[in-house]
This record gives sequence, structure tokens and C-alpha cells, in this order.
Amino acid sequence: MKTYILDPIAPEALAYARRYLDVVTWDDDACRHPADAEALMVRTHPVTREMIDAMPRLRVIARHGTGLDAIDTAYAKEKHILVQNTPLANVESVVEQVIGLILDCAHKITASHLAGIHGLKQKMPEFLCGCEITGKKLGLIGVGHIGSRVGRRLQAGFNMDVTAWSPHLTDDACRELGFHRAAGPEEIYQTCDVISVSVPLTEATRHMIGAKELRLFKPGSILINTSRGGIVDEDALCQALQENELFGAGFDTFLQEPLPADHVLFTCFNFVATPHNAANTKEAMIRMGTQAVDIIRNVEKE
Repeated sequence: MKTYILDPIAPEALAYARRYLDVVTWDDDACRHPADAEALMVRTHPVTREMIDAMPRLRVIARHGTGLDAIDTAYAKEKHILVQNTPLANVESVVEQVIGLILDCAHKITASHLAGIHGLKQKMPEFLCGCEITGKKLGLIGVGHIGSRVGRRLQAGFNMDVTAWSPHLTDDACRELGFHRAAGPEEIYQTCDVISVSVPLTEATRHMIGAKELRLFKPGSILINTSRGGIVDEDALCQALQENELFGAGFDTFLQEPLPADHVLFTCFNFVATPHNAANTKEAMIRMGTQAVDIIRNVEKE
């Protein structure tokens, strides 16, 4: 199947693609005019209505990753083009990043590093005093593949008491995971020491955590977002951090990516940012690439 790979992928995944598919890669001039494409593989490259119209033979779009924000999925469906992602390929990497951000915020790891670069006059300064998460209360907003794993690992490794909320989470499912089910997100905001957000960006979740919600947060809590920019109001977050309403926040996703160097959030001492990097591990990149190839191979076999 004539396949155009529009973004760089792991060498191992590219070798796998070349073994089974007729591949044109991102560094080939032909990639700019893929009129004969039967399949596309994309990571961050947008796939618009105009692009789809320019590829009359297109049968499948394989997303190397989870979010489908950059693909006109409605128009692809209208044109009977299959759009699939690789939802499980990067789960382990993102789970580890969530836990890493929690520990970074709690123990002021990045803040300590930056303070050392700028010159410390004493060891163990009071302004770098962290907090333990062991035995504390973890709140999960979203309990899918990532949220559920984060909860179980922090429960097992740090004896955290886990409360979870998701619109479709049932009491039985929550009990099976060993979590408490919150009546609503407000309960998590008001009672949890650490809150991790793992939900897709939809009209229902856009700015679901704004100034009003942040005022409900338990004083001294930590907020983690590795899902999508736009779920947390960044201006409201900045104000909450500057006024020390939160102990800290660790974010991997933002409205503008990468976050500009002059962004006001970088003025917050209690804030840690990573450049949408949670899934960027060698292992996850290989899994996402090879699974995207398999999506195309399965269509070819039909």
C-alpha cells in the first residue's frame, strides 16, 4: 500500500514500515504532493479537508499517538476513510511522567536545580522545603488507561488513598480498581492533596478547571496535567500559583506548544513544565510507530 509518513518516526518503526509497505517519508520532496497516497501516517502533521480532497485514493490515516485533534475526522468519515490511533502505545511512558511530575513538584526537584544554577548561599534553604506524598490523598480526573495506572501505582508504592471521578465511572468499576468514587470533580478539588488530570479535550472539558474551580482546591495541593492544553485555564492557574493557593503544578500540555520562554507561567517558582514530552521515550516511539504500521497493514489485508 502506498504510504506517506509525514513526520519523523523511530528508525526501528521505519524499518518495520519499509518491510511491509511502499513508503515515502517526510524527508522526500514527494511527501509534499501525496496525490497517490493510499495511506497516511502522522504524528503532529495536520490532515485537513483540503489534504483529504487532494488524495482521492486515500483509505486510511494512522495516527502515531493518541489525540486526533489535528485530523479532520468528520470529513474523513464522510469520505469513508478509516482514522485510527495507537491509544495504548504510550501509556506506560505517560504514567511514569505523571508520577515524575508529582515527585518533582512535591520535592521541588527542578526548583532546587534552578536555585543552584543561580547560586545558593546555604544548604537546605527553607524556600526549597518540599512535602511528602506518602499516605496522602490522590485525586484522579479521568480514569482511563493512564489515570487508572497512575492511581494503582501511587496506591501501591506510596500508600496513597485514591479518589477518582469520570463521567461514566461506576461504583463497581471503582471498587474493582480499589479507588473511592467521587460524587463529582468538586469533591476531588476540595479534598485531595494531589490531583492528576487525564481527560481528552472536548467542549465539555475545555477550561473545566478555571478560577472558580481552583478556588475550591485544598490549600497546598498539587495539580498535574498531562492530557491536553485548554483543559486548565492557564491565566487562572498562574494566579493560583503566584498567590500560593497551590503548592505546585506540573504540566506537559499547553494551549501554545512549546510554551514560549516569556510565558508568565515560567515566572512561577512552584511550576514545572515539560514540552508535551510525556510520550517521548524510545520505547513508546517504537510502539507507536509499529502499531501505526499495523493499522495500515490491516486495511491492506481487507
